[in-house]
Amino acid sequence: MQPSFRMYKSRSDRYRMNQNLRGKRLLILGGSLWKKATKDFAEQNGITLIATGNDKRAGIFEIADEKHYVNSIDPLEMKQLIATSKIDGVYMGGSETVISQASKYLNELNMPCYCTHTQWKQLQDKGNFKELCVRFGLPVVRKFNNIHEVGLHDFPVITKPSDGCGSSGFSVCDNYEELKIGYKLAESLSPAGSVLIEKFVPNDSVVVFYTISKGKIIFSGLEDKYSVRYPKQGSYVGGLFIFKSKRTNEFRQKFEQNITKMIEFLGITEGNFWIEVFHDGDEYYFNEVGFRYGGSCSIYPINYFYGINQVASDINFALTGESRIWGFNSLIPDTVPHKKYYAIYPIYCIPGKITAITGINELMHRKNMINVPVIRDTGTIISDTGTFSQVVALAHFVYDSELELKSTIKFIHQAIKIIGEGGQDLVAKMLDLSTLRLK
Repeated sequence: MQPSFRMYKSRSDRYRMNQNLRGKRLLILGGSLWKKATKDFAEQNGITLIATGNDKRAGIFEIADEKHYVNSIDPLEMKQLIATSKIDGVYMGGSETVISQASKYLNELNMPCYCTHTQWKQLQDKGNFKELCVRFGLPVVRKFNNIHEVGLHDFPVITKPSDGCGSSGFSVCDNYEELKIGYKLAESLSPAGSVLIEKFVPNDSVVVFYTISKGKIIFSGLEDKYSVRYPKQGSYVGGLFIFKSKRTNEFRQKFEQNITKMIEFLGITEGNFWIEVFHDGDEYYFNEVGFRYGGSCSIYPINYFYGINQVASDINFALTGESRIWGFNSLIPDTVPHKKYYAIYPIYCIPGKITAITGINELMHRKNMINVPVIRDTGTIISDTGTFSQVVALAHFVYDSELELKSTIKFIHQAIKIIGEGGQDLVAKMLDLSTLRLK
């Protein structure tokens, strides 16, 4: 596979090594999408990287100085590894399953962790989160406690696992038969067997990001999410993400005070989180929260507009327990021009086995392109899930006008080829540029 990042000299090369980090041993449990950011910070500060997990092809093993193929969600095995390998800190990456387990045993070991296991559980469960929103005056969509509460006039409704992510197990149901099918699907894909039934609202949404340090909640951006739908599964996924949303000031004025109160109530003092909020005209509905980075690699636009390197901040905290946000290296190359907007364009694939990915280097020669993190490597079998798991890469770029946005997306499709076993191009054009209307 071709490299997904330019080789560049960053403005942040002026940053000096933190002597408190030199010689520290960091265990990384995930974060392959931002492996370059992790590797760069480790090299700049003399940190030894130790990777673990069951997938030997994971990107974290490419950057690790030491490798241990240990089950990262087995608490006993992880505690033993931390002890025998003399680990100074643990960086959990972005997997919800891994974070859930790691937050528990890190709390037990009294090692730095941005959240307690209790805080994680309170936000992880979508039902719990909705109850918190109601408590703090944040609007939510109407919820049904069971199938029998749904009346004929209530359709369409949606079903989804209360503890899932990435649109997995999500269904839009227009009648009782579809509701039963959707409920069973969501139940089967929920680790806890728990299902949410809610009134369907249009899937226009915004995603708000925050960074927390020493209890201070720092606004880190609002993006517009443009959803697209899989016709077969009926599920909605992100087809395009754009920073900064024109709704930023309105959103902050309406909700930021109450969001802050909710986070303070939970006692959260460190970390990063995002909240997806649907909007229908002037109405907003809080949908779900992620106590982690966004799956579209939100660390880059946050760094681009707000100067916050969340990866560096989190690694520093994991190794020292010191909360620090500013003064780290930038993730953005000096060569990238300053423009008004930042776009993240997911490159989806139809089902098939990936035998080659070409065109990434060509993309990276475009001046407004920041990076193209690759999610799925060659040899990966793309299943027909109708979820975000069918994304193979994420094109990150900046632009000033709608014309520049659309011309860049067209260039992406001209350059990128994801080849299947039969030689066919697996790239799926999920976003229809002819009907795209910017918010």
